[in-house]
Order: sequence, then C-alpha cells, then structure tokens
Amino acid sequence: MHTTVTVATMTAEAREQVAAEFADFDAADTPAESKTVRRQLFHYHDELLIQVVDSDAPAHDEHTGPDLAAYVSGYGDAAAPFRPVAQRYYHWLPGPVQPSMYSTLVVNRLSPARRPQVADLFAEFDTTDVPHRMGTRRRQLFAYEGVYFHLQDFETPDGGAVIAQAWKQADPRFIQICDDLDPLIEKYDAATWRKPADAVAHRFYHWEKA
Repeated sequence: MHTTVTVATMTAEAREQVAAEFADFDAADTPAESKTVRRQLFHYHDELLIQVVDSDAPAHDEHTGPDLAAYVSGYGDAAAPFRPVAQRYYHWLPGPVQPSMYSTLVVNRLSPARRPQVADLFAEFDTTDVPHRMGTRRRQLFAYEGVYFHLQDFETPDGGAVIAQAWKQADPRFIQICDDLDPLIEKYDAATWRKPADAVAHRFYHWEKA
C-alpha cells in the first residue's frame, strides 16, 4: 500500500463541509477508479489540514478529490489546496499491510538537515520489539516546508492511548528515543504545547474501500 500526504489550511467552521464534500466524492466510483484504498483527513492546531491517502498503485494521483476552493487554501508557498505533496523520508513496514489499520498522526517541526538523523533513530528503534509490543504496524515520516509528520498505523483504534501507555511503562528504549529526538524536533507551537498529546492531530474524516 502506497501512502501520500498533502497539506492545506482551512477554518474550523469549514471542517464539517470539507468532510461532507469528501463523503460525497468517495461515495462515487471515482476513488475506486483511482486505486484509492483509504482516505483520512486530519486537522491540527491553527487548522492545518492534512490529507492521508493510501492506494494500491504507486502511480495513484493523490490530487484527485472534490472542488474545495471555497473552504480550503494552500499551505505555505502553495497557492492551490492539496497540491503540495509531503516528502516521505522514512518507511517501516515489518509485515504485510493489514486489511484495516488505525492511524495516529503527530505534527511538529523539523529542519530538513535533521531528517537523516531522525530516520536513523527510528530505523534503530524499529529493529527492537518495542514497536511490536505497542501494536505499531507501520511507521512513516513525511516532511513539507519544515513541518514534520509522524504517521503510525496501529492494530487498535486508540493509538494515542497506546503511546500514553508506553510512557507509563517507561521502557528505557522508548524513553531513550524520545530523549534523542527531543533536541532534533521542534514543537509546532512551543507557546501552546503542554504535553506529548498536544502534538497529535485529530482525525475528522475516514473513508476505506469496502
């Protein structure tokens, strides 16, 4: 399964309408024709809108979707909504893709020069049994214009609770990677950040092919 991440912005008032537009679009035959397997929409902080699309073909057109010009604007230097595509620089999939996985998306900031260090830390961490015990089935790291997206797929619905439990269990390997990542990754908005859960985006739309 191939994943693409696109980024835009919207107002909180537009969120319900954006979900409705995608619901109508995904109910049609177009997603099946474009090889879309799953679509998820997340919102974060200052109404950052993140679209995560899984497809069963690498040539999938991640820009396919409804006309959202009235509700969504481009992010950063991008004038058109959803046109920028975040760059994936780390992918860990220890086994076959599960028929249905539950995603948790963490949003922070990361300098492009630090991406290799972050990828190396996760590459080492993912060779341990900790991700398996946490129920992590896939990990992907994406970046766009200095924004860092950490996408984890879990076998259970509440990935946030799984991450919180990992803190409680205090496995030294989990604590170590958190300590190692801390000087590399910046909070998206340090002024409002209070706890790790503040970095987790909220999913407000989910569609999966039957």
